[in-house]
Amino acid sequence: MEFEIKKAFETFLPIFEFGLQKMTGSERRIYLAEISKRLGYSGMKLVSDHFAIDFKTLQKGMDELESGNCIIDAFDKRGRKGIEVHLPNILDDIRSIVDSESQADPRFEDGRLFTRLTPENIKIQLHKKGYKPDELPSNQTIYNKVKELGYSFSTIQKTKPLKKIAETDAIFKKNKANK
Repeated sequence: MEFEIKKAFETFLPIFEFGLQKMTGSERRIYLAEISKRLGYSGMKLVSDHFAIDFKTLQKGMDELESGNCIIDAFDKRGRKGIEVHLPNILDDIRSIVDSESQADPRFEDGRLFTRLTPENIKIQLHKKGYKPDELPSNQTIYNKVKELGYSFSTIQKTKPLKKIAETDAIFKKNKANK
């Protein structure tokens, strides 16, 4: 009997794989749980081995299938929290520091603001604002947060005249002679 189930599973394998290509999360778990349920006694082992899905994940799909309720994956709740969670006012303080030292593109080609400050300088000014050195984020974090705020870290070259006019040399000679 088990051989027949395995043979049937291998026969319909391309159909199962085609169905799984577009599925993610709860939808995928329920689909694989349904396959293993239809296969019967050894279905969960066959499905978990072939599709490289953990047995606990497959069990989670079985629970979803039986209850009819999808379990929502909370990927956004995992991981390390941002610095603004630990220091709620830091983004406002960074913005105030960078605003005082920022300038727009002189040609007004885009709306970006540029700053000459480095992350290290911003860190020093944050320390002067009252933050303790051990609670301040790394230079890379400051760099990322300044970028998120819409600033760029490149210096802007002042605009140059488009072309040199004939009187330019005469004007410079006259200025030089007056000195």
